[in-house]
Amino acid sequence: MSGVPQGTVFGPLLFLCHINDLPQSVKSTVRLFADDCLLYREIRTFRDHLTLQEDLRKLEQWAHKWGMKFNAKKCYILSSKPTSNFFYNLDGTTLKQVDKSPYLGVQISSDP
Repeated sequence: MSGVPQGTVFGPLLFLCHINDLPQSVKSTVRLFADDCLLYREIRTFRDHLTLQEDLRKLEQWAHKWGMKFNAKKCYILSSKPTSNFFYNLDGTTLKQVDKSPYLGVQISSDP
């Protein structure tokens, strides 16, 4: 198994080095901070939905390759527009659509 030592001074730095190549695996934008990963893309067409779902599949492949796993139960879809009828999946789990979600201690909301 892969990973980094927990509770160490260098642990967060080692983890960032470990996941540094993750953004190159997908077409969507990725933001990494400590052990948080934010994947997003503007959805204008049905093709954009498919691209985002494909990126989620590529994240699964990346995680498998490096001996890691995303916790799909902690992953959400947050849209700035009305709820979509498109459902996204990660590791066999349909991601829940939410109106707000915490990110780095800040509450992000779909409200304008």
